[in-house]
Formats: sequence, C-alpha cells, structure tokens
Amino acid sequence: MASMTFLAFVLIFGAGPLLCALLLRLPTRLSVLIGLGLAAIFCVTLALMLQSLGPMRMLSSLILLWLAWVLAVAMTGHAFLRRLTGLRARRWVTTIALLTTTLPWFGLATARLMV
Repeated sequence: MASMTFLAFVLIFGAGPLLCALLLRLPTRLSVLIGLGLAAIFCVTLALMLQSLGPMRMLSSLILLWLAWVLAVAMTGHAFLRRLTGLRARRWVTTIALLTTTLPWFGLATARLMV
C-alpha cells in the first residue's frame, strides 16, 4: 500500500471516527451546533482557497474537506440527539455517525478504480 493511501486509510478509519466520537460527547446545545457548522464552513472555505493556490496544496485541501465532512456528520448527530431521547437512540445515532465518517474512503477507492 502506498504511503499516501495508508495515510488516507488511517485518517478515515482511525482519526475520523475518534474525532466524531469526541465531538458527540460535547453537550447537545445550540451553541455546539452553531460552532460545528461554522467550523465546517471554515474548513471548506479554506480548502477551496488552498486549491486555487496550485497543485502542491491539494493534499492539504483534501484533508480539510475530510475534516469538514467529519464536522458536518458530528453536527448532524448532535441535531438528532437534541430531538431524540433515551439511551437506545443515543447509541444508534452514535453508531451511525461513526460509520458515516468512513464514507469518503469508498469514494476514494471508487475513484482509484476508475483511473
């Protein structure tokens, strides 16, 4: 496995679910939802600015887009946790959110198959 592919694998399957789990432990307040949303928007904006600077910034841009994805998933999880009550609902929301953070890997693997 190439070093960049291994780095992407570790980020997506290791750091992504871990970061999402830590973010889901925050209190389910409106301020947390707004903060996660603003952080995701900031990451996407910065990623787009880095892409326009040239091809040497593409890896940084992809990592920022991945981070924005994880933040958006955590924000969605918090929105569900605000509406649903109970331990069973919290477990399901957490499990689905952690699994959802790995979806970019499948897009990357599909793109590699097309090349």
